[in-house]
Amino acid sequence: MAMYKIRIIAAACITRYNNGEGDIDDIVDSYNMGAEDRALVMAEIYTRRPDIEATNV
Repeated sequence: MAMYKIRIIAAACITRYNNGEGDIDDIVDSYNMGAEDRALVMAEIYTRRPDIEATNV
């Protein structure tokens, strides 16, 4: 997936997290991405918001 799409999905996930839609792992999983893309999205999320912690460690 292109990096601009990774950044867009990460921003959407952060917005949904801020709106209280669930924990970050469930939100990211709802986008149904492959493992590599999911890892890139999670890395982008943690870069932007290091205060968000994964629940599925």
